[in-house]
Amino acid sequence: MSVYIPEDSSDDSDEEEREFLAGLEEEKVLTLTRNEALYLSDSMTLIVDMRPEPGQMSMPVRHLQAAALIPVPGYLIHKIGLAVLETTSPDNKTQTAAVELAVADLYMIRECCQSFIKVNKEAVGYNLLRKVYALMLENELREQEEWSFIDDLTKDIDVSLVSPKKSSG
Repeated sequence: MSVYIPEDSSDDSDEEEREFLAGLEEEKVLTLTRNEALYLSDSMTLIVDMRPEPGQMSMPVRHLQAAALIPVPGYLIHKIGLAVLETTSPDNKTQTAAVELAVADLYMIRECCQSFIKVNKEAVGYNLLRKVYALMLENELREQEEWSFIDDLTKDIDVSLVSPKKSSG
């Protein structure tokens, strides 16, 4: 996956945007159950990029439906297809598959996930949302945990007894 990163700028918001865009290429591993892999496969359609002429646009192979069907590139259908084959194999006792995806791919998968969707009594929409967000926001969650740990370590310290040094002058 290739992500366009704008040229350097001194604006802090531009720096945040560049960091965000650079993070989209980071690879993560999403573990899918059989039902999750099948749901994702059913929720995606192939987008065909036929290099349209000016004024035209690329179209998905099948019509988009209200069932959260999203157009995705062929490589993502390929990865999800492999997960379907792996999770439905009679030799796979766990019925799970680990899929390596860029963070940008996780954003596309997130668009398929509706929290109320259940497949064979498994809350696949809810479970996928949690897995996808956990991977997308992994760094922020780790940072929050580190601050929480520091807060726990320092919660019993009475800082009111500490006075700042006065400068002589």
